[in-house]
Amino acid sequence: MSKYYFLAIVYLFSVVSSSIANSIDADVQNIYRIPFLNVRWIDIAILIILISFFYNLFLIVRRLKNTGFIILLCFIYIIFESFQLYRTWGLIDAASQMSHFLCTVSLFIVIDLSTYVLLIDSIILFLKRLAIWSAIAIIISNLYLLYSFLSGHVTYTDSDIRVGLEVAGSKEFVSSWVLTPFVYAFGLYFIQKSGRFWEKLLFLIAIFSIYGALVITYFRGTLVMLLIITIYFIFSSSNAKQSLLKMGGLLLFIVLGYLFFGGVLTKKGYDPVKKVVEIVEFTTDTENPDWDKGRSFSQEYAIEAWQKNPLIGAGYNDLSNYGLPDNMATAHNGVITSLFHRGIIGTFILMLILILLFKYAIVLWFVLRRQTTFQSDMIKLLILVSVLWIITFLTQEILWEKYSLSIEYMYLGLILNCYKQYNIKS
Repeated sequence: MSKYYFLAIVYLFSVVSSSIANSIDADVQNIYRIPFLNVRWIDIAILIILISFFYNLFLIVRRLKNTGFIILLCFIYIIFESFQLYRTWGLIDAASQMSHFLCTVSLFIVIDLSTYVLLIDSIILFLKRLAIWSAIAIIISNLYLLYSFLSGHVTYTDSDIRVGLEVAGSKEFVSSWVLTPFVYAFGLYFIQKSGRFWEKLLFLIAIFSIYGALVITYFRGTLVMLLIITIYFIFSSSNAKQSLLKMGGLLLFIVLGYLFFGGVLTKKGYDPVKKVVEIVEFTTDTENPDWDKGRSFSQEYAIEAWQKNPLIGAGYNDLSNYGLPDNMATAHNGVITSLFHRGIIGTFILMLILILLFKYAIVLWFVLRRQTTFQSDMIKLLILVSVLWIITFLTQEILWEKYSLSIEYMYLGLILNCYKQYNIKS
């Protein structure tokens, strides 16, 4: 598990890097990279997993017979992507092409976790530690964002609906799409369970920070994920009394959050209640021409570009070479993005891999749904958080965001590892 601890630490460090860079007035790109080397920490974490896999090649060859169809698909997909890289090499700058290809290589996380058996107890311990570390990262990131908002060191986007940090050198985006729901789900779980006071306090602060950040950095996908987790948290109770108590506790969280932050935000001309109402109205106003934030325009470009080579797509190319203005957003849809880059063939393979991974996750959840042990609860929460990634897959440029993509692959790989240990017949 050591290489996955390293991957998790690198990801969490990258999440808080923008806050660190902003606080010391530094270029965040220097924090993302190893000192004196132009190599990202996340690249090293992914390559360590790849190298360790092939280091034990002879052991792997003997085990491949038991790894299933999903592993074969992953290898076929990586070979196909290698061909894509070769045939379109040089169409855009080499650094971008290699960075994108490394996102593909991160699929070795699934291969690795599907080949070797990890003790379920070690997986559970890893998840608990990851939840604690993630809560600390979320608190640092969200509270610094709130501080920057109150002090005026922010940038406004989306007609004052969102705010973000002004960070020098922020050419890439390290998203928290897989982190925020993870902390929220596991935080709600640990708060209600008997345990150490400091852990409960830590998760309580993390949840408060999530609520506060959601108001000033509104993301509809994140809001939907948190609502689904909240509903699951309430209605997964063993009886109606527990459900009512959980509802009361969540309402108390919201009220306390408003009491702590509402007045301060209002004094800065940012009334949380008013903003929430505006956000809800904007979310439901599908007739608003700005509702999709220009994504339909860029998606039309991507579809038209894909149709020029429908079978294998444009490869490691960019929409700007097909007429999309440089200041426009990318397709922001996993399926459309995949069709543009890898066509019907590559997209079919990728979709089949993801469908199988989610199938294993859902089957495992149904196997565990009636169990109420700490172990089963942790796995079910991981499954819930992993499946919610579908929302960001359909609304964000997730396939080229190696930070959160590698963590999602890790989630799904750990679930598949548990799936095999429970000896579930496919």
